[in-house]
Amino acid sequence: MEPAHARVLEHDVEGAAQFRRRVKQIADDEPRRQLRIKCPCFRNPRRRDIEPHRIEPVFDGERDFVTVTAARHQGAPARRMPLQILSQRRRGFTPIPEHFLLLIGFFPVHRPQRSATISKKTNPFVLLNSLGAAPPSARSGFGRQGRSPIEAPKQKMPKARGRALHDDPAQLAQEPRTPTASSWVHPHASRPRLIFHQNRAPSSRPLAELSDPATIFRVPIIPRTLTAVVIASVITFAGAVSAQPLTRVAATTLRLPAVPPASNYSTERVFASLAISQPIALVTPPGETNRLFVVEKTGRILVLNSLATTPTRSVFLDLTDLVGSSAGEQGLLSLAFHPDYARNGFFYVWFTLNTTTAAGSGLHNRLARYRVSATDPNLADPASQLPLLTQRDEASNHNGGELAFGPDRYLYLSLGDEGGANDQYANGQRIDRDFFAAILRLDVDLRPGSLAPNAHPAVHAGTYAVPPDNPFIGTTSFNGAPVNPAAVRTEFWAAGLRNPWRFSFDSATGQLWCADVGQGAREEINVITAGANYGWPFREGFIAGTRPNPPATAAFANPVWDYPRSAGQSVTGGLVVRGNRYPALFGHYLFADYQSGALWALLTDGTNPVADTRVQRLTTDAGIVSFGLNPANGDVLIADLQENAIKRLVANPAPGGTPFPATLSATGAFSDLATLAPAPGLVAYEPNVSFWSDHALKRRWFALPSATTGTFGFSPTANWSLPTGAVWVKHFDLETTRGVPATARRLETRFLVKTTDNIYGLTYRWNDAQTDAALVPEAGADATFTITENGVTRPQVWRFPGRSECLQCHTPAGGYALSFNTRQLNRPFPLTAAAPAEPAHQLAALAAAGYLDTPALPSPPAALPALAPAGDLTKSLEHRARSYLDTNCAQCHQPGSPGRGLWDARFNTPLSLSGIINGPLATAAGNASHRVLVPGDTTRSQLLARLSGNGVARMPTISTNERDLAAESLLAQWVAALATPAPASRLLNLATRAQALDGSATLIPGFTVADAPKTLLIRAAGPALIPFGVTGAIPRPTLTLYRDTQILAANTGWNNAANSPDIRRVAARIGAFAFAENSADSALLATLAPGNYTAQITAANGATGVALVELYDADPTSTGTAGLINLSVRAQVGVGAQILIPGLTVGPGAAKTVLIRAIGPGLAQFNVADPLAQPVLTLFAGDEAFQSNTRWNSAPNAAEIRTTTARVGSFALAEGSADSALLVSLSPGAYTLQISGANNTAGVALVEVYEIR
Repeated sequence: MEPAHARVLEHDVEGAAQFRRRVKQIADDEPRRQLRIKCPCFRNPRRRDIEPHRIEPVFDGERDFVTVTAARHQGAPARRMPLQILSQRRRGFTPIPEHFLLLIGFFPVHRPQRSATISKKTNPFVLLNSLGAAPPSARSGFGRQGRSPIEAPKQKMPKARGRALHDDPAQLAQEPRTPTASSWVHPHASRPRLIFHQNRAPSSRPLAELSDPATIFRVPIIPRTLTAVVIASVITFAGAVSAQPLTRVAATTLRLPAVPPASNYSTERVFASLAISQPIALVTPPGETNRLFVVEKTGRILVLNSLATTPTRSVFLDLTDLVGSSAGEQGLLSLAFHPDYARNGFFYVWFTLNTTTAAGSGLHNRLARYRVSATDPNLADPASQLPLLTQRDEASNHNGGELAFGPDRYLYLSLGDEGGANDQYANGQRIDRDFFAAILRLDVDLRPGSLAPNAHPAVHAGTYAVPPDNPFIGTTSFNGAPVNPAAVRTEFWAAGLRNPWRFSFDSATGQLWCADVGQGAREEINVITAGANYGWPFREGFIAGTRPNPPATAAFANPVWDYPRSAGQSVTGGLVVRGNRYPALFGHYLFADYQSGALWALLTDGTNPVADTRVQRLTTDAGIVSFGLNPANGDVLIADLQENAIKRLVANPAPGGTPFPATLSATGAFSDLATLAPAPGLVAYEPNVSFWSDHALKRRWFALPSATTGTFGFSPTANWSLPTGAVWVKHFDLETTRGVPATARRLETRFLVKTTDNIYGLTYRWNDAQTDAALVPEAGADATFTITENGVTRPQVWRFPGRSECLQCHTPAGGYALSFNTRQLNRPFPLTAAAPAEPAHQLAALAAAGYLDTPALPSPPAALPALAPAGDLTKSLEHRARSYLDTNCAQCHQPGSPGRGLWDARFNTPLSLSGIINGPLATAAGNASHRVLVPGDTTRSQLLARLSGNGVARMPTISTNERDLAAESLLAQWVAALATPAPASRLLNLATRAQALDGSATLIPGFTVADAPKTLLIRAAGPALIPFGVTGAIPRPTLTLYRDTQILAANTGWNNAANSPDIRRVAARIGAFAFAENSADSALLATLAPGNYTAQITAANGATGVALVELYDADPTSTGTAGLINLSVRAQVGVGAQILIPGLTVGPGAAKTVLIRAIGPGLAQFNVADPLAQPVLTLFAGDEAFQSNTRWNSAPNAAEIRTTTARVGSFALAEGSADSALLVSLSPGAYTLQISGANNTAGVALVEVYEIR
C-alpha cells in the first residue's frame, strides 16, 4: 500500500526536464523523506513502441534508502520488482537548502554484459554515491555531531537482496578499488569521483567513472527497463562542486586516417577459357546471380552459366544471318531483359540489318522482342521475333544502341543522329521527324492509359505504346518554332544527342547516366532528364558545336563533365558503383574512352560541370565498349572489343597510405574499453528520434580534431555543413532476451569520418569475450544470435555493414551525419553539467562551446524544428509519423538522394509537396492504384507494405533484418487518421518585395475578396527595410488603394492614418513586424466588400527604390468562406538582389490548391512595355526550393493548368509561350516565390496566385 503522502506525476518520455525540476522541488520541500519511483513501462524510450508513463515519486520517511520499483503495463496487474539501490540519505543529518537529491532521467542508456555473475538471485546493478569535498565552513552543518558524511562512523545499512551497504572510510582505504555499495572520497580531494560497478568483487573494474559528479552523466549500467525513469542519482553538497559548461576539447587520441587508404586499379581477364568474340554488351536477367549474357557484335548472344563455380558457355541466340554486316559501328549492339523475364521470358535486342520498309531499302536499325525457349532456359526461340521499330538509316555510323529498362519498368533506347559528320542529316534538333539523336521511352506492356504512337514508317503498330507522361506529348513548338503535335515523336524522352554510346540507370537513385560521343572537340557525360535538349549540333560538351547561331529561345542542358580530344576520342558510358565490392568507388560513375583507354571514376556533387578534382583516372585499357556486373560477386566487368575479352576491375592497396586501425582499442576513441569511457574530446549526444536498428540499443559521441579550428555550419532547417576531420562514434548493444538488460551483449562500434569532400565509415565487431572489437572486412559481415522474445527462442541475423553500405545511408543529400542537424539535436540533453535542475540544451551547449559557427542560437529552441519520438503524445500523429520517416527514410528519399521513390521523406518538406499522400510510385508493385500512402487504406499504402515486407522487398534495404512493428503501427494509425478530412484552409496574406518604379514598372499588387466583407491590413514598407540590410529602399512610399479606377484610400506615413492605433494593434496581433513610430512607411486598415482591388506604391518627387508590400487578413482565425482568393503583383524583375520575391501564407486546415503564374510575354497583349522575356518561377518553403517552371507547357500537369486557368476566369496563356505556371497543393504554412529572368534578363512581370475552391 502506498503511503498517504504519495505524489503522482504524469509525464511522457520527453518530459525529462520538467520531471527533474519537480523531483528536485519535492526533495527540497521534504528533504528527510526518501524517494521511490515506479514505472509501468519496461520498454526503451528510443523505440517506437513506448507507451505513456506514470511516474510516482513516493516519499517514505521510514525508509533509509531510495529504491526503484517497476511494473509491467500490459493489461496484467502491476508486479513490483525491486531493481536497484540508488542512494541513501543518512538519518539524523541536518538538512540545509543546498542539499538535494537530483534525479537525472529519461535518457536511452543501456548496460553492456559484464560477467557471469549476473543471475536471477543476485542484483548486479549497484549505483555508488558520490560526495565532493565540502569546504570546512560547510561541514559543521551536515550531521548532528558536526561531522561531514565522510567522517561519520560506520553504521549498519540496509541490504539489497542480501547485500550490505557500507561507506566506511577505513575500509575504503584498504580496498584497491571502490567498494560495490557506496563510495566516499577524501574531503580534500580536488575532483570527487562517481564510480559504478557491476559485481560485488571490490577489485572488479568499474563500469564507469566520473570525476566530476556535477557533470550530468549517462551511466552505461542502468537497465533498459528503467531508462524511461532513472539514470543516476547523485547527492551534491554545498561548495563541493560547481556546474561546468561544455568545453571544447581536441580529440587528440583518435588514430583514424584523414582519408581512406588509396587503391591502385587495374583490369584483368576473366572467363579466359571460354571462346568469346567481339563482346559488346554484358547483361544479366533481373534477380539472377549465376548467369551472364554476352552480346557479340557479329550477331550472337552467349550465356555463361555457373559463374560462382566453373563457368560454362553456350549460344543463347544466333542472329548472325539477320544482322549481316558487323563492320564499323554496325551489328548486334545491345540486349535488355524484361523486368518480368522470369515469368514471361521476353528480352529485347537492337541491331542493324539490311531490309526493305516503306522508307526504302538498305540499312535499317531494328528494335525487336524475342522470347526464351519454352523448354530450355539457356536457349532463345529464334522464331519469336516481334519487331517494334525498324528505322531506315542513311549512314552506317552513329547507331547509338543501348537498351535498358528503367526503374519505372519502361524500355529506354538510345539513338544516334543517323551518322555521317556534323549532323549532316539535320536530325540533331528535330523532334518531329525520324527516330534519331534522342533517347526513347517506350511502354512495351501496353499499360492502360498509355497512348498510341504517332504514325511513322518505322513503327510496327500495336507492338508498344507511349507512356502518358512522356515530355513531348502535345508539344506545339520546339526551340521557338511551331511543330505539328501529330508529327512529334512522342516516344522521345530527351533530344539533342549525337551518338549516345552506352547509358545506365543508377541502381540506387534511378538517375539515367549517358555518355555522348563528340564530333571533334569534346566527349561528354550527361545525366538525362525528361524533355531535356542536350544541344547537338549547336553544342558539343560545354562549348559551341559545329552548327552556329542556335535559336534564341533554345534551352540546352549542360553535361555533368566533358573532356577534350587530347584525353580521348570516343567515350564509352559505364555505370554507377554500388554494393560492397569497391568501397572507395561507391557512388562513383565509371566510364572509359575507347581510343585512349582512360578509365575514369566521377563523383558528382550535383553541380554541372563537376570539378575536375572529382574525376579520378583509375587505369588505362583501350578498346572498352561496355561495362557490366558479375552477378555472382559484384565485380565490375568490362567488354574489351579489341582484345575479344571480358575483364574485371581489380583494386589493390596503394603503397604508403595510412591503414585503418585493426581493432577498436587501436582507434584511440575510448580511454577504457571495459566501461566505454570516451577519450578526451569525444562528446556524448542524443538525437530526438533514433534510426531503427533491429532492437539494438545505441550510444553516440562526436569529436573534432582541433579545439580551435573547424565548426559545424548551423542551419535551422537545412543540413549542417560538416568540418573536415569530424568523427562520429556509435555503439550498439543487443539484448539476447528482449526486455532483460542483463542479457545485453556488445555487438559493434561504428565510426564515421568526414573527409574533405566525402565521408568514410568503419565497423568494429566485438569479440565473444567482449574485451575488444575487430575491424569488419570492407564488404561487411553477418552473424546470427539466438534471442528470446515473448518466451520464444529464435535466431536473429545481425548485419555488420561494410564500408560501401555506410555510404548508402550517409548520403550527401542526407547531410552525411544523419542525426547531426537542428531537428534531431533540438532537445534538452545534458552534455555536461548545467544547473542540475535545468539541464543544458543540446544545441545551446554546442553553440556556447564553440562547436557551431554561431556562438548563440539564432532563435530559441522552441522556435526551431524538432523531431518527436513515437511515444511523445504531446505531438500530433502526423508530427511523430513524419519524424520517423525523416529519421529512417529521408537519407534516400529526397531530391538528389539515392532513393528511387518519387516522394520526399524530410520533416521540413510541406506534406502537400512531399509526394507522400496519394503520391505516385516508381513502381506500382502490380497494382496501378497503389500509392505511397492512401488515406484510410492500408492495403494500397505501399509505404506500409515496404516497412513490413508484405509481398515486396522490405525497407530499409540494408543493415536491418527485423521488422519495426511499432513504426508500422504508428504509420497505420496515421493512414487511418488521414481519412478524416481537415477543415478548409484560406489564403491569409501576400507579401512582395520588389522595385517600386514608375510607368509600366510601377509596383501594383492586386487581390480579390470573396463571399463577404473582409477586413484587411495593407502595408508598404520602405524605411522599415533598412534594419534588415536591404539597400536602396524607397524613402517614402505612398500606398493607394483602388477598386477599378476609383481611389478608396491612400496613406503616406502610417501614423498619419486616422485609425493608426488599430493598425498598430492588428499588426501586433497577426505577427507583422512593427513599424517605427512616425516612420515614412505606409499602411491602410480597411473593411472591403467582395470584389477586385489593386494598390499602387509610388514615391514623392519621382523617387524609386525597393519596397515590401504586405496584404494581411486582419482576422485569420475567423470562420466562414470570406477571404482572399486571388493575389497578384505586377512589378519590375531585376537581376541578383532585384528579382521579384512574393510570399504567401496558407492558413490552418487542409492543403490548399493554388494556381501560380509568372507572366512576361503574355503581358504584351495588354501593351505593357518591356515585359520579362522568359520568367523563371520557383516555389520555396523555408530555404528549400521545391518546384520550378520555365515555359508552362513543359509542366507535367500542363493540361490541368490550362483547364484551371479557364475555371478561375483568368486570361489564357499562349500555347508554347515562355510564361511560367505551377499548379500545386500547399499545406498550411508560409511560402515564397522567386521570379527571375532566364539568362539574367530583366523586365516587367505579373505574378498571380489563385485559390482553387
